[in-house]
Parts: sequence; structure tokens; C-alpha cells
Amino acid sequence: MNTPNIIAKVDNIISYRPIPFFKDTEQTISNIKQKLDLNLFCIKRPHKTCFIQVTNEAMVSWGIEIGDILVVEKVSELTINDLIVLEKNNQFSIYEFIAHTDKQFIFLPVDNKQQLIKVEDWHSLPIVGVITNNIHQMRPQKKMKFVA
Repeated sequence: MNTPNIIAKVDNIISYRPIPFFKDTEQTISNIKQKLDLNLFCIKRPHKTCFIQVTNEAMVSWGIEIGDILVVEKVSELTINDLIVLEKNNQFSIYEFIAHTDKQFIFLPVDNKQQLIKVEDWHSLPIVGVITNNIHQMRPQKKMKFVA
């Protein structure tokens, strides 16, 4: 068995190779100095990270749209303004951690159909993790094509 050939074939199908990376003011396409691997950029702890695709349209005001893919990391501490994902009734909900006052942690729902959450121990919540990145498609999925 020729293992290098098998690895080369798989590598061509599923590639995690860094892609040219440009800073908008410093480089041109003919002057590539850096490469970027989005896995390394978006995922700091792979064993504590998952992806969640958004299906709720009520989060547009937060810059989160249907079809976006959220990078969510399980964390051991929270910071004010963190966007967290909770799993309730087999569905994901997004909340912003907005305050900690008088022994209460306060979470504001991103979806206005959800209720504000106030708890004494945030560890008691079914937290999936904190949103670290949002992968958002700039071009619409359904597009009209124009032919000259």
C-alpha cells in the first residue's frame, strides 16, 4: 500500500492548507507574504468547539442572519457582553451576558421572543458555550445571473 499517495488524494479532497492572506493597505496579489488557516484563526480549542448554523431570523439586529455559522466554544468563565448559546428543549437560544449585580447574573435574549434570565449561579444554565466567531456569507445564496 502506498500511503503517501492515499494521503495526497485525501489532501486534495479535504484541504486545510493556509490560503494567501492580505492586509488591505500593505500588500498586493503579486506580493504574498502571509498565509492564513481559518481553522487556526477561528478555533482556539478544537476539543471544546462546535459549529451551530442559525435558523432564527430574529437576530438580524445583532448581525446574525439565517444561514450564518456560529463558532461556539465551551468556556470556564464569562465576560460581560459575551454572547452565549443555551440549549433549551432541544433548541439553541442566544443570550448576551449583560450584568452581574447583587449575586445575580443577568442574560438578555438576542431573540425578543425569549425572556430575560436572572440566576445566582450561571453554571446552572444549560450553556453550550460562548460565540467566538460568526461565519457569514456576503453573497446571497439565491442569485440572479445576468448574461451579456
